[in-house]
Amino acid sequence: MRVLENQRVTAPAVPGGDGIMVRGDDGETVVRRCLVDFSGISLGDMDEAASFVQGAHARVVQCRFTGAGKLVLCGSGDTPELDAGAHVTFEECIFSGFGRRAPEAQDGMRITLHRCLIKDWGTPERFTVRSFGAWAHHGAMITASQCVFWQSRAWPGLRQALTDLGNWIGWSFNQRSLRPLDYLLPGQCRALTASQGGRVLATCCYKNRWWLRVAGHVGPRMSKKDALDLVTYLESVCPRA
Repeated sequence: MRVLENQRVTAPAVPGGDGIMVRGDDGETVVRRCLVDFSGISLGDMDEAASFVQGAHARVVQCRFTGAGKLVLCGSGDTPELDAGAHVTFEECIFSGFGRRAPEAQDGMRITLHRCLIKDWGTPERFTVRSFGAWAHHGAMITASQCVFWQSRAWPGLRQALTDLGNWIGWSFNQRSLRPLDYLLPGQCRALTASQGGRVLATCCYKNRWWLRVAGHVGPRMSKKDALDLVTYLESVCPRA
């Protein structure tokens, strides 16, 4: 078993690369109490803060991912035959201050988010192309339980809003999708969504604004008190930026 523990990553190993990369040929991997903070480098010098690709199987525990344009990718889009059925679990992690991908799952990947905080996607300083929190598509599935979806900013500014909308319309056109929610829903609202054959399931989650879309939610939602208690706990156990 491969173990990555107590690492502090503030820049890719090579310009334009990822902070942490886990591949299928790494075998079962545990990533524990790591910080990936790309807030100090330009968007052009990074790819993902973390990527889990080519059939990766991993358990990610008490990690913080922040400051990237593209935060966490599960499934590369290049090797669907390897990614189908691969599984990554995120437990007690924080995803914050980023453009998109917390995570993005594709190509049949199976993702579990348990007791995680997904906060402030579409941050203007980290925005590129379009914004969203967690998104499953092309056969992938994201299951979220006891998670908090938090958006501090209601309006990203006119220029970003138009760029975001235009790119969602372009994506949906290229994918031949006619569902209005696929192309008309602003990125700021996309907390947990699925399209193009992806699936999401959420249980006992909390959203801090009524207009955030947490698709696939069943059963009672987490209370505000429990959500704030969870955020306080996560801030105490995840490495600080």
